[in-house]
Parts: sequence; C-alpha cells; structure tokens
Amino acid sequence: MNLKRRKGRTALTILGVACALALLVLVESLGTGMAEAMDSTDAARTLVVFRKNRYCPQTSFLPESYTRHIEGVEGVDTVLPVKVYLNNCRASLDLVTFQGAPVEEMLAQRSIEVIDGDAAAFEAQKDAALVGQQFAARKGVRVGQRFRFGDIDVSVVGIFRSDESTQESLILTHLEYLQRAGPISRLGTVTQFEVLTSEGAEPGRVASEIDEIFATAEEPTDTRPRVAYLESATRDLREILRFGRYLALACVVVVLSLVANTVLMSVQERVREMGVLRAIGFREVHVGALVMGEALALAFFGALIGVGSAVALLHTTKLTIGSEGVSIGFVVTPSLVLLGFGVALGAGAIAGLLPAVRSARAGIVDSLGA
Repeated sequence: MNLKRRKGRTALTILGVACALALLVLVESLGTGMAEAMDSTDAARTLVVFRKNRYCPQTSFLPESYTRHIEGVEGVDTVLPVKVYLNNCRASLDLVTFQGAPVEEMLAQRSIEVIDGDAAAFEAQKDAALVGQQFAARKGVRVGQRFRFGDIDVSVVGIFRSDESTQESLILTHLEYLQRAGPISRLGTVTQFEVLTSEGAEPGRVASEIDEIFATAEEPTDTRPRVAYLESATRDLREILRFGRYLALACVVVVLSLVANTVLMSVQERVREMGVLRAIGFREVHVGALVMGEALALAFFGALIGVGSAVALLHTTKLTIGSEGVSIGFVVTPSLVLLGFGVALGAGAIAGLLPAVRSARAGIVDSLGA
C-alpha cells in the first residue's frame, strides 16, 4: 500500500481527519445532551413559578408563603419551594448550582437515587448536601468531604443519580440553610416554585390562575411549563450549538479535502505503477478498488483516533455547559459513535471516487509512458 511509502503525509492526513472528527463528536454530543435535558417524563405536567421580569434565577425573590396559595389552585398536585444559588447566570463550562428545598418534599418529588452515602444523614444534618454524580465526577467530590463555594460551606453526605440529566450537576441542600448561607441572605424567600399539576389538569390554565392570584402582589409571578423554562434557560446554549454545527459541517469538508488531496497525490506518483498492474492482468475494477481502499483507510484510522479521543475526553472530564442554573452534559451514545465513523467513511468514499475512476480508466500505454 502506497500509504506506507509517504509516512509523514499519511500521518498528517490521519491527524487532520482525527481532529475534524473529534470536533464533530463534541458538537453532536452537546446536541444529544440538549435533547436528553428536554426529554423529561414529568416535563409536560410541571410548571416553574418565577418572579415576573426576573433577569436570571438569582434576581428572583418570592415569598415562601406563596406556597399555600399555589397549593389552593385547582389542578395543583404538589408545590416545591426552591432557593437557587449559582456562580454564573450566562453560559459557562464550570457552572456551580446549589438548590435548597424542604428535604422530605424534595426527596419525594425529585427523581433521584442516592448511590453513595446516606439520605437519612441528609435529612438530619442542617449543613448536609447531596451532590449529583456528574458534578461529583467533574469536581472530584467524595462523600465525607466538605465543599465550599463562596460563602456556602456544606458537608457532602451523599451522591445521587437521576433520570433527568439536568439534575446530576446540582448540589441539593436544606432550604433554610441556603437562605441563611447565601451571599444575599433573605430568610423566608425562595427563587422559584416547582408545581406538579394533577393528571388531566390543563397546565396552561393552572399557570394562568397562579399568575392571576399574584398579579397585584408586590412580587408578581411568571409561571411557565418546565419545557418552556428549559428552552428559555438554554437559549444561549442552543445558539452555541447552532454555530457548532456549522463548524461540524466544515469538519466534513476538511475530511473530504484532506483525503482527496492525499489520494490524488498518491495516484499521480504511481501512474506508471498503475499501468504495470493493468499490463499484467489487473482489471479496471481492481485498480479502482485499490485507490478507494486507500481513501477509506485514511478516513477510518482518522475516525478511530478522533472519535476515540473525543469519547475518552468526555468520559474522563464529565464536561458540561450550563446557563441560568441548567447544566447540559456532553453525552456520547453508540449511535453518535456510529455517526462519526459513518461521516468519515462516507467522506472518504466521496473523496476517493474521482481518483479511483481516473486510475481505473487511464490507458495502459499512456500510463507506462508517463
């Protein structure tokens, strides 16, 4: 195979393909994580109540006493008051999000499972915290440690996993502890209410009734379905993803260009050799298959290195990106890995098609005389 003759050129081509495929996988893994975040079993029934005209979660202050008024609305099943503290309201690769709520209600209503540590200790200890497994892996947090961020100092008594990917980057605490420990100490206020509507209730009607109750209050509310809230919170991230997909498209062009250039140069260097192969009995299809095989080999080994590197990076770093308290993980699935190899091999086949046809159709006499 001629690829071994020009080891430097071959290595650079494979490296270029690998970089392009790694970027493609990283972009699409964000898209997969975004899709998983929007796909929640209770998202259609869950409403999020914020203060009207809030800029970000930390500018939303609602009286905790609103709880009983919301519970009285027809169609409301449960109400969970939540205090939120986060380090950055805009898009960030290192988002730290604390959420404080009444412990018993939070454990009952959130779809979480403690996989390390003790939930009972969380209920009993006022400064205790449960940490999502994604955040714990990213920060190297373990049960028994104390975790401090700003003015908030908590004891990690458990690590949990959740059916909802956005929760696995949270730090869950007691409501009163977070109200007192936050940089803006406002006892008796919360950031938001999570309202689960009853089966058969119309979420839009329930949201309108809640906002109507507090329309003339000092702290009016803005109630939205959880899906709409997630879409609003991840607006910046979706713009990043959209731009990233343009880069992914450019990556496909890069793969095409690199493979096509290398194979064309290889074919031009071996015009006489191809003529000899034809003269000793090789058919056109054999010569074409030889050239196409080289193009596919370049694409395959580039994809192997690029996709493998991206998967290893995401597995070890547990990379996330967040905005307004919502963290989105970069998720790699088997279908995404297959997509990466499919794109590489497809681009390799297209890039090798023209050189393969030209080599196969070249005249024997002309090739030997080149």
